Amino acid sequence: MADLVVVFQAVDELERVRRALARVAHAVRLIEPPPGVADLVPPYLVISDPARPALYAAIQAGAVIAGHVWYREPLPDALEDLGPPPGGTDVVGRVSIAFVAPCIAEEDHLRLTVQIEGDISGVFPYLNAVLPHATYNPQGPTFTFMDGARLVNLFPHRAAIARAREMHDAWRTIAHLVRTINDVWSQRETIEPLFERRVQISALELFSRLPRTNCRACGELTCLAFAAKLLQGGQRIENCTPVFGGEYEHLKGALLDIASGLGV
Repeated sequence: MADLVVVFQAVDELERVRRALARVAHAVRLIEPPPGVADLVPPYLVISDPARPALYAAIQAGAVIAGHVWYREPLPDALEDLGPPPGGTDVVGRVSIAFVAPCIAEEDHLRLTVQIEGDISGVFPYLNAVLPHATYNPQGPTFTFMDGARLVNLFPHRAAIARAREMHDAWRTIAHLVRTINDVWSQRETIEPLFERRVQISALELFSRLPRTNCRACGELTCLAFAAKLLQGGQRIENCTPVFGGEYEHLKGALLDIASGLGV
């Protein structure tokens, strides 16, 4: 069987599980981030098949994990484009991965939730001014943008990230996010904040999180039409009854995250 990546919300919890797996230590690998991002992202464990029973026993005994996914070899270019960290004020503070799982639309990619110590909502109008292809919802407040192919939804104390290619790419996305927020905040004296609401994310981003069965329960002919109407304010998200109370309820969390980020 394939190895598992096990991600923890806290390093002390990771160490507690490592101790619990001491008798099968040969089947447990600690993967630590490189020096350039070690202060921003946590390490994780790779669990081979012989250690799985001990891992599940530790979880049943109360060990808390953020989640686990199938292991993929780190991509060689995952951390290439980060560059040196910017100076200035750190408005983000400590970050931790609270949740990780395969993407709903693309199971070979990852989605994760990152808890953020500082309140970053004050940075949103400045990000809105400098990131052209983004969505800002002042009423949320939320800010949503694309980091390459990765979708990032920002909330005052957390970030929801979709389409990370594997865990090193998730590290890269978190580190790049932290550096972008702190860099923009450090330059805020030279940036005219933009407080206007705008929607730049396409209906396809909503569509990728819908059941895509074209069941017409919402009154639209297709799921894509429903997504377009949502962005235009002509539909309500709870009208997707297969997600809200039906057989596709497992899609609800990811759909609500992007919907709240878009202000629909």
